[in-house]
Amino acid sequence: MEKNPLKHPLVKELLEETERGLRKYLDPTVETVLTVGNYIVDGGGKRLRPLLLLLLAKGFGIENKALRERIVPLAVGIEYIHTASLLHDDVVDEADTRRGKKAAHKIFGNGVAVLTGDYMYANALYLFSVYGNQKMIEVVSRAVKWMAEGQVLELKKVGELIDEETYFQIVDGKTSALFAAATAVGALSADYENWKALWDFGLKIGRAFQLIDDALDYDGDQKKVGKPLGQDLKEGKTTYPLLSVLEKIDLSKVKKALTSTNGEGIEEVVNLVKELGGVEKTKERARLELSEARDILEKTPLEGEIKKILLQLVDFIVERTY
Repeated sequence: MEKNPLKHPLVKELLEETERGLRKYLDPTVETVLTVGNYIVDGGGKRLRPLLLLLLAKGFGIENKALRERIVPLAVGIEYIHTASLLHDDVVDEADTRRGKKAAHKIFGNGVAVLTGDYMYANALYLFSVYGNQKMIEVVSRAVKWMAEGQVLELKKVGELIDEETYFQIVDGKTSALFAAATAVGALSADYENWKALWDFGLKIGRAFQLIDDALDYDGDQKKVGKPLGQDLKEGKTTYPLLSVLEKIDLSKVKKALTSTNGEGIEEVVNLVKELGGVEKTKERARLELSEARDILEKTPLEGEIKKILLQLVDFIVERTY
């Protein structure tokens, strides 16, 4: 079995189509918007959301010509939405870096970064209005609404200890919803009737993806992850690695780290979470979510190479180191 599905020839082909599309459909008349857009697009990323959309469309019967002409723009639209959310998130979080580079707002300013994000959202809507249909627009609009709610909830909980229910409410909004929209649109593009099951498939994948992101914030390779370890704590965010071992940690130390303005106490809490098994507990929860995702996939008519790649992607999400 291919260890890294992103190296599979078909996957590489679909990712190349996506990269071409990201540049093709980025066509503002204002040069600054193009500069900022290219800056964050050139920052790379795994492009898992558009990849899942394209794999499902192909798996459910969309031929190559139609895939390039009709479905790639939809995949690009999904990635534009993701890109817009990153531009906005970095301004809200006052982040210094993104994918190992200076965050866009640090170079171009908050106003330009936010407005370029607005352009990306609008461009995504335009692509869906031209190449999609009403149901797809409904699904994607629902996801974007959910994303905004999740991000606002996360912002309101900065510096606070939250419970597991609130954590997943945030995660389902800010991350899982767009994965769900991508997989649902992939199914809808081929008129697959049970597309709602694929929405659930994407939701599970999104949960697992965020859980692993949160684990890497405590125990990842800083160069691979592209941001300093302990960044979530520094931003005052309670995530699953901490939640999973919270009963074993002095809460006064946790509250001190969450509200620290100079980084005091953060390294101590990060080390405690690792020592108490918080990282592994997070990975276990991610594996549970992905097991449920596999069960959904097994009940679809997908088969052959596409199904094999999708199952490999499920494994890759939980085993990745970046």
